[in-house]
Formats: sequence, C-alpha cells, structure tokens
Amino acid sequence: MEYVVAAMSIVNDLQYADGRRVRQVTGGGLFMLGGVLSLRPRAGFVTAAGPDFEEYHGTFFSQNKLSVAGVHRTLPHTHYTTVRYAADGSWREESVYGPDYEKDNAENTMIHGEWVAALCGPDTKAVYTESGAEELFWQPQELAAIRTAAPNALLMWEVPHYNTFSPTQKPLIWPALRQTDLFSVNLREARELFGAAGRADAIRAIRATGKPCFLRLGIEGACVVMPGQKAVMVPSTGLARTVDPTGCGNCSTAAAMVGFAEGMPPALIAAYANVAADYNALQLGPCPELTDALRARMANEAKALAGRAVDLED
Repeated sequence: MEYVVAAMSIVNDLQYADGRRVRQVTGGGLFMLGGVLSLRPRAGFVTAAGPDFEEYHGTFFSQNKLSVAGVHRTLPHTHYTTVRYAADGSWREESVYGPDYEKDNAENTMIHGEWVAALCGPDTKAVYTESGAEELFWQPQELAAIRTAAPNALLMWEVPHYNTFSPTQKPLIWPALRQTDLFSVNLREARELFGAAGRADAIRAIRATGKPCFLRLGIEGACVVMPGQKAVMVPSTGLARTVDPTGCGNCSTAAAMVGFAEGMPPALIAAYANVAADYNALQLGPCPELTDALRARMANEAKALAGRAVDLED
C-alpha cells in the first residue's frame, strides 16, 4: 500500500450547550484517511476496533473503496463517547460504555508494529501515526517490523497534545521523535514542547531538530519548516464556509505527509494540507467521499493557494 494510516477509531455523540444533539459522528482515524485520500486514492488503515466497526465506519470505507484488512478486533466495542459542550466552549467526554472503558481497554487499543507492517511493502511511501510516546508503537521491535516491511517509507508522527502537556509524558517525546522522519505540531504545542516564546522561536527550535515539520497555525494557516531553509507559510482557505473544524489538524497533517513523500515544494505541501482541511470542515465528521473529480478540484485549489505562500523571517 502506498500510504498507511495507523490511528484510533472512534464515534461520538455530541451534546451542545444549547440543547442540540447529534448522534454517531465518526472521527479519529477517518480524519487522517481523508487527508491522504485528498491527494491519492489508495490508503491502508490500521486500527484496533470492536466487532461493531462496520456499523459506524462501514459507509466511509465502502464509499471510498477502502479495505478493512488492517482493522483488528481487539476490543469489546469500537470506542464510542459522548462529548458534552459547555457554554464557555469547554467540553468533557466519556465512553458510552462507562467511565472505565477506555482505561480498561487502553492496552488493547494500542497499534502493533506487525499490524502496520502487514500493509506495507517496498512501494510504501509513508506511514502516519498518532500513537502516544508511551505506547507500544515506539518500542524498538515494533518499529523494526515497520522499517523492514517498508524500507522506503517516511514515518510521520503527529505528536499527541496530551503528551506535550503532561509533565510525566513530555520527556518521552524526545526518544520517539528521534525515530521519526517528519512530524507535526500546532503552534501552542510547539511553544510548550520547545519552551519557545513565540512563533519565530518555535520555528528555530523545530529547525534545530533536523527534521521536516508541518507546523499548524490554526485559522492563520500552516507552515512547512525544513532544515536549512526559511519556513514557508500558506494561509487558511474556506474559513467562511466552515461547519465544524474538528479533525482539521489530523486531516491536514496526513495530507502534508503525502506532499512530503511525493517531493512537493514546501508551499504546495502546506497548500494541499489547508485545502484538505477546508473540505474536512464542510460537515460534521470527515469529508464522506473523495472521488477523482474532487481530488482534481482540490489540486487546482491547492496550486492556486500555493501562490499566496510567504517566507517567514526568524
């Protein structure tokens, strides 16, 4: 498989402060798949799930002609939570299967290297992971299985927010980061991770890692930081038509991964990522069906948006 996404599967019921309720909104790994599918039609998906996986995710997989060969039924139920939003925008989340479900099934949710390796080969160009730095994925034997099966693939890590802001888990990020080929963080995460005062400091610190980075800047846009080069920023697009920005960071990171793997220039990488995020935000959940016609439209929009790129001084 050209591209492989290893991520958590989840479905949410949303309860808003004004009383509105929306049921069974899919998210998690489907946002990352949407990012890859925005550029390329083939992607493998590796996840832990329950026997009810197709009940929630089957339509997306059938519409986009995806295989479930990488879906491992290690859980009693696919993760399903209720998200309750407060008037101030804060939220709390709990599994519909009880407050201890996620904790009790944490080990069985982790991605195994051999699962990823089974979908990889010499033609695999990149593998995406969001696995926490404390997880099984980063153990040497797990990574070795992936690297052996996909010797030519880039490994993209979207560093988890909870790792960055956890005093006990933050130190674990550095050993994991050294094993990646490229990574992604948002600006707030970058400032915390590197002790940076602002964007310019964060970019300098990112460049010092020696690894390419897709730096997410929220509604401002996104930035590609390459070792030895000026950082290139591309503005967001489609903000006026946004319905729900959930998952845009995941989606744009996966799209950027494809851009890196295909050898695109930094401006086009960031532009593709921002266009993918735009289409992800047009509805609750991921863009439901990514066709060749839609990919062609997104490509034209990305090429036009890349013309608005600017070099950032640091």
